[in-house]
Amino acid sequence: MIENKNIFEKIAWSIYKYFLTLISLFRTNIRDYGMFIALVVIFIVFGFMTGWIFLGPFNFTNLLNQTAYVAVLAVGMTLVIVTRQIDLSVGYIGAFLGAYVVVAVETGGQSVIVALLGALALTVIIGIIKGYFIAKIKVPSFVVTLAGMFIFKGLLMFKTGNRTISTTNNFFIEVGTGYLPTVDISGYDLITLILGGLIMVVVLTSGILKRSKNNKLNIPSEKIEMFITKLIILTAVIGYLTYVFSANKGISYLLLITIAVVVIYHFMTTQTTLGRRIYAVGGNPDAAELSGISVERILVIVFISMGILTMISGVMYVSRLQNASPKHGPFWELYAIAAAFIGGSSASGGVGKVVNAVVGAIVIMSLKNGMALAGIDANIEPIILGGVLLLAVVFDIYTRNVNPVDLVGIHYAKKHYKREFDINKINFLKAKAELKIAKKEERGDLIDFEYKYTNALGAYNKIRDKIRISVEADFIEG
Repeated sequence: MIENKNIFEKIAWSIYKYFLTLISLFRTNIRDYGMFIALVVIFIVFGFMTGWIFLGPFNFTNLLNQTAYVAVLAVGMTLVIVTRQIDLSVGYIGAFLGAYVVVAVETGGQSVIVALLGALALTVIIGIIKGYFIAKIKVPSFVVTLAGMFIFKGLLMFKTGNRTISTTNNFFIEVGTGYLPTVDISGYDLITLILGGLIMVVVLTSGILKRSKNNKLNIPSEKIEMFITKLIILTAVIGYLTYVFSANKGISYLLLITIAVVVIYHFMTTQTTLGRRIYAVGGNPDAAELSGISVERILVIVFISMGILTMISGVMYVSRLQNASPKHGPFWELYAIAAAFIGGSSASGGVGKVVNAVVGAIVIMSLKNGMALAGIDANIEPIILGGVLLLAVVFDIYTRNVNPVDLVGIHYAKKHYKREFDINKINFLKAKAELKIAKKEERGDLIDFEYKYTNALGAYNKIRDKIRISVEADFIEG
């Protein structure tokens, strides 16, 4: 089927085929890859506008530290949205719990462990109450969490006494501004370089072993071109992050906490029964209930989970700012919701990935950070953020049912069916022209021309559809 070519034609074809395969993968999985492309564009634009200061070690590390509390909230919010719910209370609950820990340690004389356990107990109780009202009493989550937002705004002001309380305990200083121990080698942290190298080796090795295992078990794997491309991109990203962190103090505790949360929740949502049940409830609650899943219990668990992550986020925030304040909390929930939607979570439930939500959080904070560095009017910031959120939801709607495409297969099909396609196209255009003339002349046998046109159109569409759904395997012998 595929003709022999000389060496230069083979090289050119291999390159062309590679890009066709890459574009096919992107178009087929545009829902997953769209936000990554958007993030790269944002990095390039703000990098150019700021003389590449935006992507420099100092600013990029600072950007990720700023993103940490939003990313943690976005992970929990993703599961809430997956189950077709919403939580507007996380901002003030997070600020209240952060203030609770600060007040307990700084003015109440409690140890950090006791204060954190107290906050944990509170947030679990809060999650159970919210889950009970939503799952059992059937009060809409919008109403329950809106009420919670007002309640905890008041509790935050009451807890702080309407004043800012500074943190002096070493725990808050370490969490908010601390980094893992470093070993300086010519301006770079040796420990970060070693960790980055190890992570790179683990990623490459696990990817190769997984592909090898799938091949042995005859489980379909992605094309080798895409597999290699993914490994190259992952290696490049890990290498850049390793450079950034090693050139600026190393890995912060804020980033370490965020990574731990993402890893735990990624594993839970992709590898456990609980994770599968959460997505089942979001996909179709009635079907999930009929299959033996307790929808009420899952909703309560999701809101408890949201509460725990809210507490972690609140403690991270007060630690980074080194104070608890009645002014903390506004817009946290909006950033978390926006991050989840930008990351690909569906408003209709059942769809969303925690890793993508973190990417969504980075997108939001990158826009804020980049506009500030570029000297863009701060009044424009909310307009741009709102526009990005709206575009993300529109993108979700239009990519919800994307059909797989194989441009390599289409390329082969166009050659293989060229003669048939050309004949049917000519017949269609001829029938169309004849019908137009017949209508103009008001011919008595108009129905014959319409019949001929309908048949020609059907044959033309049939061959077009046949080409459109073709795959490479259809044209490879053996």
